[in-house]
Amino acid sequence: MYTLVKTHKIPADVDPSTLSVQEIKARPIVSCSDSPTEKLAWVVSHCINPLLKHVPCHLLNIHSHLEILCSIPPEELAGNSTVRTALYTNLSIQYCVEAVIEMAEEYWTDLDTFGITLVELHKLLELVFMNSFFTFDQKLYFQCEGCSPSPPAAIIAVYKMEKTSIYDDSYYSSSYVSHYYCRYLDDNSSLKPDQSYAQQVCDMISEQDTRGRIRWEIDFPMDDAFVPFLDTEVRITPEGELKTRYFRKPQDKGIIVNAKSHHPCDMKKEVLKNFYKTAIEVSSGQEELQHSLNIVDELSVKNGYEPRKDCPRTKKKKTDEYRAPRKLPYFLDAISNKMRNFVKSRKLPVRIIFTPGTTLRQMFCCSRPFDKPTCVLGNPKKCQICPNIRNGTCAMKHGVYRINCLLCNGSQDFYEGETDRPAHDRFMEHTRAGNNPASYSSNGTGKHYAKYHVNESVNLRSH
Repeated sequence: MYTLVKTHKIPADVDPSTLSVQEIKARPIVSCSDSPTEKLAWVVSHCINPLLKHVPCHLLNIHSHLEILCSIPPEELAGNSTVRTALYTNLSIQYCVEAVIEMAEEYWTDLDTFGITLVELHKLLELVFMNSFFTFDQKLYFQCEGCSPSPPAAIIAVYKMEKTSIYDDSYYSSSYVSHYYCRYLDDNSSLKPDQSYAQQVCDMISEQDTRGRIRWEIDFPMDDAFVPFLDTEVRITPEGELKTRYFRKPQDKGIIVNAKSHHPCDMKKEVLKNFYKTAIEVSSGQEELQHSLNIVDELSVKNGYEPRKDCPRTKKKKTDEYRAPRKLPYFLDAISNKMRNFVKSRKLPVRIIFTPGTTLRQMFCCSRPFDKPTCVLGNPKKCQICPNIRNGTCAMKHGVYRINCLLCNGSQDFYEGETDRPAHDRFMEHTRAGNNPASYSSNGTGKHYAKYHVNESVNLRSH
């Protein structure tokens, strides 16, 4: 199994090489691109995504929890602490399907299912979740164990466990859950007076899993400390005062767009400005703001930017009239600035968007060189096109090609063309034109077979 080590779970003062395999936490990495169920997975995801707005504990963005906490009166916050819990589980596929179908039936009018019925959606969910494929070393594998459903289905499945446990318990639903309980994928944040209450909530949810595979990692504040959640830290004082600030994991490598990179200058400025903007927005007071800015200062200097001289300010965007977007390829900063200044000076209703071109990394580097398909069908031996291509396979794109007719003995006639599509699609089109010239009267191969090889089987050689 190909896995990615969770480096943020390893303490900063611990050497990873000294840990045993059992002590290292990792997540499986499975590439399902170009798998047989990839397109169906997109349809399923589109159909069930609107259900997430009906999950009360689901956070739509990573800073929604701060808005919820700020709306709670200090007298209700007093005596409580925020608790972060990390969920580790391998959800049952059948349980996820049942949870999604139950919620889809309840909110069916809110879904855009392309005309798919509930029964058909049920069959699609089972087909996609129970047929997970991945590519490795030019071969297609079926994942038999540990299949992980899509994030929307997993969120809905865990909510079903919460709904039948803590949301049905009058004590928890009337106090802690109603005040503050939220979840972003597999990270939970809640409001509890001590660690025993947090453990009770986790146990109640875990009991809903008949397989017993749900595990929780509870992070309760010790000695009135900050509790990290996503990219923020939260602390509640004994008086009920809420303090928040920006947070980055100690194990974070601190790598962002470097100041010496060849990205456009405007892009680098925006990246750095967004970090400072986030640090300002999540900070509750002057002391917390200074702590947040120091983190971003250290991050920017580490990546080659000049030290900050004054406190950055966030400007409100002006409400301008509509300007039509226009995409142009990026060349140099000097040229881009001249074009922007020209549009601005002439007051043209156009907004120029510079798109990056092909980089050297994309041209010369490939992170998965062995996963390139050798054939569109995945099997060159059974392909009708690959045996007739002299150089390469039918998966090639953006090429110039030549087609020779093997039925013309000694003839030098040939057809040359170019295509941006896969060679398989274009050459199959030529094959169909040869077999049925009347339907492809404008095709070069169709014209050739209609004139010289009527009612003969197509026999082509491609270069």
